[in-house]
Amino acid sequence: MKGKVAVVTGSGAGIGRSIAEAFAQAGASVVIPDIDGEAAETTADYINKNSSNALALEIDVTDPQQVDHLFDTTIEQFGRVDILINNAGTTHPVESILDLDLDYLDRIFALDYKGVYLCSRRAGREMIQQKDGLILNISSIAGITPLPLVMYGPMKSAVNMLTRILARQWAPFNVRVNAIAPGYVLTPLIEQMIENGQRDPSLLIERIPMHSMLEPNEIADAAIFLASAKARHITGIILPIEAGWLSDGGWSAYNIK
Repeated sequence: MKGKVAVVTGSGAGIGRSIAEAFAQAGASVVIPDIDGEAAETTADYINKNSSNALALEIDVTDPQQVDHLFDTTIEQFGRVDILINNAGTTHPVESILDLDLDYLDRIFALDYKGVYLCSRRAGREMIQQKDGLILNISSIAGITPLPLVMYGPMKSAVNMLTRILARQWAPFNVRVNAIAPGYVLTPLIEQMIENGQRDPSLLIERIPMHSMLEPNEIADAAIFLASAKARHITGIILPIEAGWLSDGGWSAYNIK
C-alpha cells in the first residue's frame, strides 16, 4: 500500500478504525472522516504516532457538500485518492415493521445507502480520471439473508446491487468496486447493543456454525487483500465473512452435530 491514499469513512471506531490502521501499517496515507470529530482525531493521532500519515476530518457523509469537502481536502493534502472504503453506517432495533420508529426510515437510508452513493460518486470521478482505483463497501449478511432488520437489511441489499452496477460501469477504467458482508463483529456498537439487551450474544453464538463472533481486524485483513495487486482482477463481488452463518440454511433446525 506504499504511496497509496485511502479514505475510510466512519473510521473513528470499530471496523472502520481497524481498516484505517491496517492500511496505515501497510504504508498508505489514510484519511479519517467521521461524524464524531473527536473519535476521528483519536484514530489519526494513533496512526501518526505508530505508522503513517493520517488526516482526521469531521464529516457527515450524507451531506453532498461535506462529501465534496472531504475529497477536495484529500486531493489538496495528498494529490490523489486511490482507495475508498465506505464503512460509515448504523443499524436499528430488532422490531416489526409495524413498530419500528419511522425516524429510522430516513436515518438508515441516509447513512447506510445515501452516504455510500455520494462518496462513491465523488471518488469515482477522481478514479476514472486516474484510470485506477478501488471502492470497497462494507455491507452485511443482512443484505443477503432475511434478518429481522426491516430497514438495515434492504439498505445493505441496495449497497450490494450498487456495488455490482458500479463494478460493471467502471471496469473499463480499471476502477474496481467490491463489498465485504460481515456477520456479527464485536464492534463498540454491537457491544453497546448487547449491554442494552438489544442483542443476545449466547443466542447469536449458538446460531453461528463456528460458534464465534468476529473481530474487526478480520474484516481489515480482507480489505487489505481486496485492495492489493493480488486482487487486481476481482471486481463486483460481495465477500461474506461470517463464520458460516450463511451456510446454515435450515441445518440448525435439526439435531445434527
